[in-house]
Amino acid sequence: MIKAFYNANIITGENKEVINSGKGYILFNNDNGKIIDIGENFEEKASSLVYDETFNLKGNWILPGLINGHVHIMRNGSAHPDALIKNESMEMITLHALKNAKEHLDIGVTSVRDLGSTGLTTLAVRDAVKTGLFDAPSISSCGTPLIMTGGHFRTGKEVDGEDEVRKGTRQLLKQGVDVVKLFATGGIYSEGEEPGSPQLTKEEIQVAVEEAHKKNIPVACHAQGLTGIYNCLHAGVDTIEHAIYADEKALELFVTQGTFMVPTMVAMVRIAEGKEYGIPEYAVEKAKVVVETHFSMLEKAVEYGVKIATGTDAGSPCNPPEDLFKELEIMKQAGMSELDVIEASTSVAAEAINFKDRGVLRKGAYADMLVVNSNPLDDIKHLKEQNMVIKNGEIIKNN
Repeated sequence: MIKAFYNANIITGENKEVINSGKGYILFNNDNGKIIDIGENFEEKASSLVYDETFNLKGNWILPGLINGHVHIMRNGSAHPDALIKNESMEMITLHALKNAKEHLDIGVTSVRDLGSTGLTTLAVRDAVKTGLFDAPSISSCGTPLIMTGGHFRTGKEVDGEDEVRKGTRQLLKQGVDVVKLFATGGIYSEGEEPGSPQLTKEEIQVAVEEAHKKNIPVACHAQGLTGIYNCLHAGVDTIEHAIYADEKALELFVTQGTFMVPTMVAMVRIAEGKEYGIPEYAVEKAKVVVETHFSMLEKAVEYGVKIATGTDAGSPCNPPEDLFKELEIMKQAGMSELDVIEASTSVAAEAINFKDRGVLRKGAYADMLVVNSNPLDDIKHLKEQNMVIKNGEIIKNN
């Protein structure tokens, strides 16, 4: 089944390419979910072909489906997300994860990278979506992350020393993870630890990177404090999450090594605001301390040209899927243009999470797309004005 969208403005998601004549078109095949052709002047170039459906978009805007590069779909983003699943079975946690994943797709997020779940729960949801059992975003999953004994993310797999990290990484690879997730520092929401405190060592991180890269699997690392950030950079991880205390030398290393940063600013903002919702005072106070530093770091990262991929830590306290749009506004405030923010949320995020042929609109790529009313290059808030959400060539939402 071939569909044609025409008389559109198109943001391809890469290389700053924009068709803004109002005469752009995209043809895609609903059978394999891929784009057949993209161009301009539909009546001249493609109108002679036979289509099952055509859609005159009358000057609306098409762009790739959005990507959230840091989520936790087993959590729902309420004030106390862990409390809802604390005593649940693995089966129930899996169902929670599926429900939460579907909420991402409802707001136009067509791919996510889950960076921390329990057991095989998120991997099962990933596989169910991949085989077409459910409509939800494409999922990259780390399964269970690796932590030091007593480390941040208390439901992670505890490993101490290089041998345990090596074995733990190999076990994750055997389970079929898409990315290995490590915790290099403490965090905001764990009582009794500081976000700057180092946890897994550089040598332990290096072992995980070595094993994962043997299988062409990337490594993502939670690192908020400076020592942990340097440990990750020197160990060669692929993406660093949060990076709150990165200094100028660290940012230079990000650039020279091509390391991706996933800042998740909104996660810290929401915890800092969360006292009235019952977020523990120790977490609120820690978040308040880091918010300004975090934003200043992001401004410098933009200035230095760090590869920034959008991620929100969705599922964390007071951080539901729709907070993606708040994150995009923060990125804009930090000095990114609207087009830079869109590419960070599409092609750059796709590269960061190792999703080929997604996050871009080009021939042969998957038809993951949004149709919005107004030009998001004028105001990033227009991304919320969605007429259609298309996933793998299938129209999921059509207002």
